[in-house]
Amino acid sequence: MGTVQEVGLIRVVDGGGDGFRRADIIGKEIQNLVTTKARGIVISTLDDFLDFVVEDFNPQRFDGIAYALAGLIKDRDEVKKSPNAHFLDGVKMALETQKRVQKKSAVFNDMEAAVIGMSALFPQENYFMGITWSSGIGLRIWKDGNILSLAEGGHMVLDPSPFAPLCGCGKRGHVEAIIGGHAIKRRVIAETEALGIRVPKDKHPCQFLDEEFEKEQEWAVNLYKIVGKGMGIFLANIQTLLKLPLIIWKGTFALRVFEKGIEPIIRSQMQSSLIDPTWADESNLRFEFSPPNNEDALIGAAQAFKSLS
Repeated sequence: MGTVQEVGLIRVVDGGGDGFRRADIIGKEIQNLVTTKARGIVISTLDDFLDFVVEDFNPQRFDGIAYALAGLIKDRDEVKKSPNAHFLDGVKMALETQKRVQKKSAVFNDMEAAVIGMSALFPQENYFMGITWSSGIGLRIWKDGNILSLAEGGHMVLDPSPFAPLCGCGKRGHVEAIIGGHAIKRRVIAETEALGIRVPKDKHPCQFLDEEFEKEQEWAVNLYKIVGKGMGIFLANIQTLLKLPLIIWKGTFALRVFEKGIEPIIRSQMQSSLIDPTWADESNLRFEFSPPNNEDALIGAAQAFKSLS
């Protein structure tokens, strides 16, 4: 990744539903990437989190600490509501960090950071939606050098019924609660139990789903088709409002879906829902993938932090 810089580094920490990671960023260069998942670290308290954040942190080498966190963020400081890490609810994260290390800190929504990073990684694009499809679903719209709004598209209502699945935010029927990775895990468990299929104890339900899909088991193939149609309906609503030319995808579940050839199902569902079906054609709406390892959010949080200066 190049030589370590003695000044100008920004420590970036990001996280959502699958744990946290940190890295030291200068420009588009990513150094010293560490993840809680790889280390087997479980973080359940603010003190645990701050210990992870400031580990090996030398204040003389860094300009500050930036966060890219899922949930509602207020004043670049307070995590008003985290959909997954509830120990952060109501915490003024930037303030708590500054108490620990006496360096400037700022907090950004994880998709806000990701889309800013995408704009740096795809500099030729001036209008697109960045979407994470992983344990949850988050998105932002980039237009002419700015994010259009700090809305939470993953919490759009997809099922208004009173029996719709409960989302991590506490509301029912949100997109994330129906086709997010955690929701698919629950669906696999329910489907296999209903069909009398045993999921091996040493396998994640989504891993088992993938293996069964590769074996062309009807229940697994149908489940992926249902998921694809759900995403198609969701994107048709987005496209009806915004008529996007490009969607930039990221996230482990997105990779799984596209590797299994579900894109035509997504586009077909969009076409059947849109007033003008051609808005979902490949010639009018391109799909691209952001680089792996969440580079976009790390780079974007660092850039957003520098812009505050």
